[in-house]
Amino acid sequence: MVKEKKSEKVWKYLLENQTATAKEVSLATGVSYGYVCQLMRKIGTPKEVRMMCEEPHFMDDMPSYSRQDVLTEAGNLIDGDRHEEYGDAIDSFTLIAAYWNAHLGLRNFITVSDVPMMMALMKVARTHGDGRKSRDTFVDICGYAALAGEINEEL
Repeated sequence: MVKEKKSEKVWKYLLENQTATAKEVSLATGVSYGYVCQLMRKIGTPKEVRMMCEEPHFMDDMPSYSRQDVLTEAGNLIDGDRHEEYGDAIDSFTLIAAYWNAHLGLRNFITVSDVPMMMALMKVARTHGDGRKSRDTFVDICGYAALAGEINEEL
């Protein structure tokens, strides 16, 4: 049996109850109010999205993303979907460090705290490689930096 993700529960409920408030969605789905608010702020309610797409030239009015939006999206990913999908970051990064050390023939040279920094550097390299500076790349860099900071405090 596949467990339904929190975000899927929320969107499913919102599609069926397009005018529901965050509080109503939280109560109906059993998902925390804060997480529901984060998801609804991310793209709006289904009703808002539908209305916006029906307006002529709706893309002209799309908001630009601020630095806070990038940071918020990174936080939502590492505390939400990515955490649900991959589990606790320190466990995942410990395993990655072990594989990298084995692949390179090293003895615990790469540490768990090196992994998120190296992943962030991979993303930085992508911004130089093909000239494409995807917003998602910057969101990922922020997420890896946040996880590195958290792991640094834990170790």
